[in-house]
Amino acid sequence: MLVFVTLLLIVVVGVDIALERNILITQFLRDSAVNSVRDEGFTCSPTTVNTSSIEYHSRHRYYTLMKGMNLPPPVFRANHTVLCNASDSLKNDLAYGYCLPISGRKDAPFCAGADRMDLLTQQSRGTRCYASVLHMLLVEVCEELQAFGRTPLVVFGSLLGAVRNGSMIPFTEDTDIAYSGELSEDDEVGRALVQKGYHFFFLNIWRVCVAPTHPLAASLYGSTLPIAQAYKIPYLDLYAMEQLNDTTWTIEGYRGDTIPADKVQPFSQVTINGLPFDTVHDPNYFLEEMYGDDYMVPKPRG
Repeated sequence: MLVFVTLLLIVVVGVDIALERNILITQFLRDSAVNSVRDEGFTCSPTTVNTSSIEYHSRHRYYTLMKGMNLPPPVFRANHTVLCNASDSLKNDLAYGYCLPISGRKDAPFCAGADRMDLLTQQSRGTRCYASVLHMLLVEVCEELQAFGRTPLVVFGSLLGAVRNGSMIPFTEDTDIAYSGELSEDDEVGRALVQKGYHFFFLNIWRVCVAPTHPLAASLYGSTLPIAQAYKIPYLDLYAMEQLNDTTWTIEGYRGDTIPADKVQPFSQVTINGLPFDTVHDPNYFLEEMYGDDYMVPKPRG
């Protein structure tokens, strides 16, 4: 009986802590909005990434052109000023709330074949595609994971787009990568992503989005949007994978969680917008298990 009561108390305390955390975050954002209303003229700008000091992992033309743009930082007003100087602990608490508010289109065929190169041209919310931002996230996060030995594989929706059309799926908000080993907010991968202008945070799984410090933030920023809400902006999901033994792998989020080793290794490759990415050995098996026999038929989200 004593053990049961103790366990019950632990659960109650855990729930109380989670509720208190959500209340504090909500109150913080509400207070920011109130203070901004009191001083409508107050604005601020974050310190954006200086691309000349960043070492990128490839010589792709995208990086050369981006380094030559020298965009000014975005200007934040009202409750968006919370994005200027948030502490590391607050960034983690805000989770999606620290992601740069970004709007864009998710319709095909307009966004079919959308590419990160599109982001280097003058765009508006009526011409920018979510898939262009997702492609940028996919490439740069894969590069960092590869550089630090985390064996990135494109999986789930990213793999689906690659197999269907060799591109990003145009009507989704997220892209997906599996990785080996462990990640933390203060490891070499986390630090490298932050240094390049990304927000790396944990919410059930590790996730990445464009931070207010990104070198393209000024052109991507949607000033009329609310503070970013969960799953409402372009973001990337990271899924841990591990080889359990000679016959079995586990991939976080995979149906049944385990997958036969011969379906994973040796890795194969797919192409997304002309760039090669590693994936599981048998993409068709993976996708059929996840999405059914008709996985090649697009099913836009409602």
